Amino acid sequence: MTKNYETYTLEEFITDEDFIRWVKYPTQESEQFFQALIQNTPSLAKQIHTAKLAVQQLVIASKQDAPANEIPFIWTDIEEHLTQVQTPRAGLQISWRYWAAAASVILMVGVLFWVNKNVWVKPTSVYTQLTTTSSKPIKEVINTSAGTMPVSMPDGSEAVLQPNSRLSYNESFNGDLREVYLSGEAFFEVKKNAKIPFVVYANGLVTKVLGTSFSIKAYEQDKQVSVDVKTGKVSVYAQQSNQTPDPETKGVVLTPNQQVVYSKENEQLTRTLVAKPTILLNTQELQKFSFKNAPVDEIFSALQKAYGVEIIYDKEVMSNCRLTTSLTNETLFEKLDIICAALDATYKLIDAQVVITSNGCN
Repeated sequence: MTKNYETYTLEEFITDEDFIRWVKYPTQESEQFFQALIQNTPSLAKQIHTAKLAVQQLVIASKQDAPANEIPFIWTDIEEHLTQVQTPRAGLQISWRYWAAAASVILMVGVLFWVNKNVWVKPTSVYTQLTTTSSKPIKEVINTSAGTMPVSMPDGSEAVLQPNSRLSYNESFNGDLREVYLSGEAFFEVKKNAKIPFVVYANGLVTKVLGTSFSIKAYEQDKQVSVDVKTGKVSVYAQQSNQTPDPETKGVVLTPNQQVVYSKENEQLTRTLVAKPTILLNTQELQKFSFKNAPVDEIFSALQKAYGVEIIYDKEVMSNCRLTTSLTNETLFEKLDIICAALDATYKLIDAQVVITSNGCN
């Protein structure tokens, strides 16, 4: 490539055919060329990264199914900030160069543009802000396919990226934190390293772990972000830059089968159990949990151990309650329904705990 990229503007990168081809269909040769350009011209690194994000965003946008009656409104908003590009006529296919020119202006002035059916978002999202201002070299993976995409990170940690999701991380994980940025949905299995915590920034929510497995759902257009824990423990808190010196102190700690839902609107965290808690014991251990006319105290203790969930009840009131049961194929909530029906009791979930109310047994 003989082009003088050192003098390119952001708009020129986004509309350059070789640059677009590298982003969409990277080869070993093109990867080496642009990585060398970044290393030899550090002042261009941020601009190249921003242009790359724009091209990747356009790949997704060009595949979306916007209703025909919405297209004129979309382009009217864009056209207000475009003086050198003509609006495409109805019925004509929008060219890549038109998308690119629009995107370059959108990135500069913050105009809203269509990225998903019936959803408007700003390109200056939390994810974009964090990745473009990172002081460390960032590698991004974007899943434009219809299936899941496995991602291997420098420390051996793994992620499974869902469709229409993107993940960025430091290429070497040097420093005090292993920082990862997510927009969309992914399941993580993190290698343990107590000295270097693994931190995921996901559209306003921060998940900090040492070594565990968990899922995060954080699409830009959604009003909520959720974190589900499969194994280990994670610390989850809102990414508040000025409300408190240490926002982690305002967060929650999640253990297996627990979930937190974060409301972007009011920055509120709500902890509960996942929809289908899984058994944490192996088959041999489960075989021990078969009860015949046993005190409910033993049964509740077994459930707590099997699912890692805290069950709160009045032991004195329920001291005479006995049951015959086993931990078989029913889900946790089905088991609780059966137990409470037999004991004429009720239960509710409060802050990821099961609280049982009973008048006792004769």
